[in-house]
Amino acid sequence: MKIYKIFFIIFVFTILVGCQEDKIIEDTTQTITEINSTSDTNTQDTNTETISETTKAQNQQETPVEGGQLILSMRMPKTLNPLINEDVTVDNILKLIFEPLFTIDGETLKPVPNIASSYSMSEDGKTVYINIRDDVYWHDGKQLTAKDVIFSLDVIKATENSLYKSALDRVASYSSKGSQVIINYTEPYSFFMYNLCFPIIPSHYYKNNLDIENSRSLKPIGSGSFKYSSYRLANELILEKTTSFKGTPYINTIKVIITSDTQTDLYAFEKNIINSLTIDFSSWGNLNYKREKISTGINSNNFEYLGFNFDKDIFKNIELRKAIAYAIPKDEIIKNIYLSNGVKTLTPINPKSFLAYNDMETYEYNIQKSIEALGKASLTKEMTNFTLLVNQENKERVESAELIQKRLNQIGLNVTVVKKPFEEYKADLENGNFDMFLAGIDFGVIPNLQSFLMSSGTGAGGINYQNFKDARMDFLVGNLYTATSEEAFIKASIDMQQYFVEQLPVIGIFFKEQILLTDYTVKGDKKPNIYNQFNNIEKWYIEQEVEND
Repeated sequence: MKIYKIFFIIFVFTILVGCQEDKIIEDTTQTITEINSTSDTNTQDTNTETISETTKAQNQQETPVEGGQLILSMRMPKTLNPLINEDVTVDNILKLIFEPLFTIDGETLKPVPNIASSYSMSEDGKTVYINIRDDVYWHDGKQLTAKDVIFSLDVIKATENSLYKSALDRVASYSSKGSQVIINYTEPYSFFMYNLCFPIIPSHYYKNNLDIENSRSLKPIGSGSFKYSSYRLANELILEKTTSFKGTPYINTIKVIITSDTQTDLYAFEKNIINSLTIDFSSWGNLNYKREKISTGINSNNFEYLGFNFDKDIFKNIELRKAIAYAIPKDEIIKNIYLSNGVKTLTPINPKSFLAYNDMETYEYNIQKSIEALGKASLTKEMTNFTLLVNQENKERVESAELIQKRLNQIGLNVTVVKKPFEEYKADLENGNFDMFLAGIDFGVIPNLQSFLMSSGTGAGGINYQNFKDARMDFLVGNLYTATSEEAFIKASIDMQQYFVEQLPVIGIFFKEQILLTDYTVKGDKKPNIYNQFNNIEKWYIEQEVEND
């Protein structure tokens, strides 16, 4: 029996891959030697520019200084009320002014109390009791209370296009009692804390003043480390430091200039017009940055994976899926193509998350195991002709696809890469016109595993393009969302991941990292997170230039 090379593809909703001509190799012993040798060489001799990072040790040797101005950018705002605003770049800046109820720990991706001091859950998992801190004050000196939280929820509820609309997912009712906020859910909901990462606004200031035409719409009052100073329409927003429950920042002022688009932001950073910029890796190639690079990775839920069409019987062969999983050189893809801006994974749970289970088979790159699994698959020549669907616009995914294709061809599979423009590509995914595809999904703060892995996600509006249907997976994912305690939440996540490893509904490759770029003048131990790129801004400082006599 001759085994031909199959090549898998990776697709991303904003990214695409390329193809390479298939090649047949029958001497498997030679194949193993050649592939492992090639991989080692590529890893050691990579001739790509790596992103320099400011280490904690270096930061600890520096002495923070007060003063200076940080210059940032955003689009022109229609409002500076964070619960009514609809622009993401404006929302990022408003996080300097307004504090959220909960925030996300950047290291573990776990929600933690912020304005909330503590919380508890009822035994049935349907009611959450949130205690509010008593040391948080608005910039006008008034104390923040539970009534402000209720008011903020009311505003979100009444605002159709609020960026924080998910805060009300599965919420049946909410109320306050003293310093406590009580939220009742329609069913147990273990991800509730992620939805509570919304900014709190002052009821006394915004009540009856929510219209974007109101003068207060562009004169915000918050509780964060920086407060509003002035705004010149279509020009700039000025913020000044203030003392909050997080302390007093070292930086005196922040100037936010108004820009038109992402490309303008990149240009402004290159030309020293702004000091800091957060980008996706896909924007890195467009950045012609000559000065010292100071970058900090931000863990994200942007999941890159390879998918199959389970409506075709050939892909129900688990040994074939295992063979492909073992043949994907994830380390090489992350290091050589994405310049180490990614976290290797198999499952759609980020390995850095507190929900991750890392004591399991991860299908590390292993050609010997790949060939053994392919032998168990018992495929004939006629069975190994597959198409690999990708959209054609993304350079990194094209490179990834070519590398994966090369490895799969070398173990004896035969794959044709089909590259299409994104709209055609998306239509083919929705209509099942593919054998395999390369994909990437940004889950955001809350991973939508129900739509991604459950049978219900295969219909219109779902993201289960692989058409994977499995009653056991449906049950395990359902348990993950309805756990009634943190212990049960973690256990449900482990159970789901263990079954994922057995079934391989898709093959995870890595989680992309966002990149916080700052110029050499911006110092401090920066700790951005998926919720707030300016997290711990009060610890940043501006290096002051020393004048020579």
